[in-house]
Amino acid sequence: MATSGKTSARSRAGVRSADVTKALDSLTDAVARAQTATKAVRRDLGRSPLRATLARDVERLVSDLRRDAGKLDRAVRKDLREAVTAAPAAKKKTTAKKKTAAKKTTAKKTTAKKTTAKKTTAK
Repeated sequence: MATSGKTSARSRAGVRSADVTKALDSLTDAVARAQTATKAVRRDLGRSPLRATLARDVERLVSDLRRDAGKLDRAVRKDLREAVTAAPAAKKKTTAKKKTAAKKTTAKKTTAKKTTAKKTTAK
């Protein structure tokens, strides 16, 4: 149950980019080790057509997995860079919006008083 507290605290605080890059690196390493192991198994199986076909299929699967993991790695790292550069800009925009909203509410109140004043003088 203590782990659920850590998970909820982490989800509120957000995921750190260092954690994501560490996970991506370990995924890449695991896939590379799997690819090396499948090549070794294929060499050890011998010339049996069925064994060679199965080993080739597994090797192809791992190769595709490695390619897709590399694509995922590049896409996630690009998103992290964009998020890091956009984060300070988003904070500045948020404070600017709050100030603008405060000015608008003040302007509405004064405009309403002027409109009433104009109506009474126009009559």
